[in-house]
Amino acid sequence: MDILYQKLNKKLDTLTQHTQTAHDNTRDTYTQPRLINLTNTKFTKEQISTLALGTNYSPEKDPKHYINELVTDMENAIIQLDPKVQNTFQYMATTKIKQIMASSTHHTLHRRHQ
Repeated sequence: MDILYQKLNKKLDTLTQHTQTAHDNTRDTYTQPRLINLTNTKFTKEQISTLALGTNYSPEKDPKHYINELVTDMENAIIQLDPKVQNTFQYMATTKIKQIMASSTHHTLHRRHQ
């Protein structure tokens, strides 16, 4: 078992060193801009800053726009559950939706990004 653990530890060490050096190399060479405009379209500073956030950026939506869909989807999911646990999940969903509605603060920055 000791020999097996030594081999596994050696593999882990080489993998962590490899990923560490790859991560350090990408950090050093990442000085180019994230956004390159290849079109004739002129963008405002706000549009450029939004696009520069990357493809995984998702602005926050106002709950008024999606709460009805959320309720409908939750009800459809709860209906498919066992009837014995439906009341429990309805209560949990209701409290969570109330929490979303009470704590939602829609930032003006997100509104601009949309």
